Amino acid sequence: MDRPRRSTRPPARLQAAATPPPTSAPAARPKRKTQDAEPFDQLQFLLKNPKSTLTSMDISDLINAASFNMLSPESQEMLKALLPPTAFLSFKRTIDPDHPSASDSMDVDQLTPSASTSRTLDMTVFTDSHFLAAAHTLQDHIYSDWMSDAHAARVKKYEDGIRDGTLAAAWKDEIWERNNISSTMLRPVISNGQAAPSNHVAESNARAGEAAEIKLVTLAKHGVLRVGDIIAYKRNFSGLDIQIEKDAIIQSIHPKTYALTVLFEPGTTKYLPAHLLTPIPAEPSAPTQSATITSPSMLETGMLDIDGRVERARRPNGNAWKCFTVWRWRGEPGDMEVLGEGGRGGRESHGTLFYLRGTYYHER
Repeated sequence: MDRPRRSTRPPARLQAAATPPPTSAPAARPKRKTQDAEPFDQLQFLLKNPKSTLTSMDISDLINAASFNMLSPESQEMLKALLPPTAFLSFKRTIDPDHPSASDSMDVDQLTPSASTSRTLDMTVFTDSHFLAAAHTLQDHIYSDWMSDAHAARVKKYEDGIRDGTLAAAWKDEIWERNNISSTMLRPVISNGQAAPSNHVAESNARAGEAAEIKLVTLAKHGVLRVGDIIAYKRNFSGLDIQIEKDAIIQSIHPKTYALTVLFEPGTTKYLPAHLLTPIPAEPSAPTQSATITSPSMLETGMLDIDGRVERARRPNGNAWKCFTVWRWRGEPGDMEVLGEGGRGGRESHGTLFYLRGTYYHER
């Protein structure tokens, strides 16, 4: 009896599982179109762009005798026209006829006609230290963006402004004063809301020696200047034939910064009113002005602005420390009845600020 044969065909379920699903072929991406840059644009990029390859390579690998010999004769002649006479074999050292040693020499080296017309290049020029230094400088200028069109436009704008007078280059002294201005040169603040900017820097630092390091706030901190002291200003402006005198009294001293708050009268009034001559000046009333200062030049500027007789442009530089005299009672303040005598309430001259600063410097 014949047995049924086993079929070797896989079941339909297994056959479907074993057959991988058809995959769709990926869509072919369009190839990127590559466009070569124009030779002129490539040259501009190499010579002007800070990212140029020239800025990061050894320039001797590009500019050398071998590269020069690879050029056409026409290109070589164009490059020779840019080189100095010392780059050619025909160059000979000469002495200018106006040189003193030329009269002592009967045989002065001169270029012969044949030598002057010879254009044979000395190939050692490509390894000369001066030539390499110039090539490295070119690399630095390209890297610093000094060869770009934008930088050239800025330079042209600056040069045109200098020539036509619309742009002025700052003087070196003005730049130093702007960068090194200190708190002692700041503008005093007037109580009526106006500021009195100083138009010059005091010359005291140039004449006081090492004592110039002492500031006005230092004198106030160590008791050389006190509340109730009168600081009398006096200066003769010979060019204008004017002598200006004005008193200011120290109303208070800041406990942390030791800045001085002073009171003085507006206009051409010299003395302070009697009710402000007390040991501790009272709060001022109009028209008395109040200013916070940290240097004599600030006080001088504020007083001259309030006085109004000398314009800022006509104020010569000077040593403000020598223009102020400190007036103080010899001992304790006397009877209140005599405070108004003499315009300064019985105070006596204690010396100029310049003298007091020098004395403090040598006695500290």
